[in-house]
Amino acid sequence: MTLVELADWLSASLVVITIAFGVYFAVYQLFYVTIVIRAIGAIADERRWASDELLSGTFASPLTPGVSVLVPAHNESAGSVACVESLLRLQYPQVQIIVVDDGSTDGTSEVLREAFSMTPSDERPISPVPVSGTIESIHRFDHHDALLIRKASVGRRADAVNAALQFARHELVCMIDGDSILSPTALLRVVQPFIDDPTVVASGGIVRPANGAVLIEAEVDRVEVPKSLIERIQVLEYLRAFLVGRAGWSAIKGLLIISGAFGVFRRDTLVELGGLDAASLAEDAELVVAAHRHHRTEREPYRIVFVADPVCWTEVPASWSAVARQRKRWSQGLGELLRGARDMMLRPRYGALGMVTLPYFWLFEQWGAPLVIVAMAVAALAGALGLIPWFAIGLALVISYLIAVATSLLAVAIELGATPDYRTGRSMRRLILTAFLEPILFYLPHAIWRTVGLVRAIRSTPSEWGAQQRAGFVQRATHGQAA
Repeated sequence: MTLVELADWLSASLVVITIAFGVYFAVYQLFYVTIVIRAIGAIADERRWASDELLSGTFASPLTPGVSVLVPAHNESAGSVACVESLLRLQYPQVQIIVVDDGSTDGTSEVLREAFSMTPSDERPISPVPVSGTIESIHRFDHHDALLIRKASVGRRADAVNAALQFARHELVCMIDGDSILSPTALLRVVQPFIDDPTVVASGGIVRPANGAVLIEAEVDRVEVPKSLIERIQVLEYLRAFLVGRAGWSAIKGLLIISGAFGVFRRDTLVELGGLDAASLAEDAELVVAAHRHHRTEREPYRIVFVADPVCWTEVPASWSAVARQRKRWSQGLGELLRGARDMMLRPRYGALGMVTLPYFWLFEQWGAPLVIVAMAVAALAGALGLIPWFAIGLALVISYLIAVATSLLAVAIELGATPDYRTGRSMRRLILTAFLEPILFYLPHAIWRTVGLVRAIRSTPSEWGAQQRAGFVQRATHGQAA
């Protein structure tokens, strides 16, 4: 092959690759628009049947199942007291609270014991769930149905959840994080699907960033979009992921993820599955996939649903470096999850999860980040060689930018119609401004972080949880008065 022929071949290849990337991103947008449409319909339907009267009936009914709330906490001294106080104020008839201090070095157990009256307990496990870390002590709250368990950490959140699961006695189990706050009616709302349909085995609710929230007596009183750009970007991400993404996947019966920060499962299902996978970085998604696999294999009717109304507030990373570590970990966890579920992909027996959700996550969520980086490099090279006009490349970038902005603005609009959390003028202005800044300032570094995580998953790099610096919640004793 002569140099001229080689140059012609490279030129043609670059053009073909560029066109292929265009088709790839067009298909992605088509998928996403479909999910958005289904999400809007699902949220509208939910608004029609949800009512305070229904919740009152659920609260008063003797048939309402009890819930054991599992709270894994590692170095959560800043927010653990507010978390437990919010659980004690839940509007729910039967609640058991189990907090597991997973080897904290910041005095989490001591802070909780100072805040609540407790006595040592010789409580025995109820369910045979495997736990690696040794349980060091158990304390029972004197005036509440609650336990504080101190265990040795093995560096895995899932092991702490499994330790709590051993002591759970109620029919349903709710998992939240030790830095989270549940709204008073959140448990009633997220449990309602179990009451309406006995085939429901898992239900998830909305998780919102608590950064910028003000608490009064362990209840979120006021929410403002944070001033920090990286925190505002995460608010937008959570709106897209929960209000749009998970509501849409739930509507097509292909929900892959119920957040470990706020999810409810049938206890018997968790025990039968052996608890959470302590070897996974994506143990919440692994659990959902395992539930899908189990019920499909056994040919048992089941539903895994998302409820767009109940809210859990959680603290998100407040620095770029912390977000980078988190996203690398998430991407690695997704890669490990999809590798373990590859036998379910494109298998009709696994329904929408196997035929739609898993292929989507493999093609777009796992490989989307590195392909974005490659696409930008190929487009720049094609432009430099004169194979594609710079005008065309610029037009494609502008269109991609506008689509990204429109997606975020749509999520904000859905939020505005669904809940009153960010309805102040200042919050709306900050969210809208962030929607225009995010594609410019965040997309490329985010793609790089996700690519690093994917490489770690491919190389089977030993994974571990990183520590997150907690600021805690802003609290007020009464309206307008500092505590």
